Amino acid sequence: MKTWSKFLICICLLFTFHLPVQAHNIAIPKQAVNIKRAANLKNLVSGSTFIAYGWFDTSFQKQPLNKSVQGGKLVNFVQRLHVDKYLKGTGDKIINVLSTGIEPLPDPLHPLNRVYPGPMAEGRYVCFLKPVKGTELYTIVGGWQGVYPVYEGKTISLKEEGFPELNQLTLRQFEAKIKSY
Repeated sequence: MKTWSKFLICICLLFTFHLPVQAHNIAIPKQAVNIKRAANLKNLVSGSTFIAYGWFDTSFQKQPLNKSVQGGKLVNFVQRLHVDKYLKGTGDKIINVLSTGIEPLPDPLHPLNRVYPGPMAEGRYVCFLKPVKGTELYTIVGGWQGVYPVYEGKTISLKEEGFPELNQLTLRQFEAKIKSY
């Protein structure tokens, strides 16, 4: 009997850690995130309340929207960003980030991914963020323009989306670059 109880507890724990975040039940807006691309890096920096370095939870909450696009339905996602350092502004150690994506997930090269990126994959990022009016959520400024993965201690500017002057910088160099604007 003890073995059976331990087995059930282990199964429950495994499922608990792999399910979408449910514990903090955030009210998720029912409108798609409107991504406005920044004309230049100066506008991206000035249009951001925070610029944060950290990592995203792989779990998230989601809210289906009453809108379809070619190949799927739009869904709003809320994902927690664990902030290690603020490069602009200051805030909480964990912030909730809202994004709109498509389900089922389209091919990575599909053009709709530029407009509806969905939740972020596992990894470390520098993100340009601003608050979503009327909520305690934040959204990434400029869509993919506002996301810089960090690999081996250096930022990566996403091809055709990010600003090349932010490519292959250490966090210290990245911070100095954005503070010059």
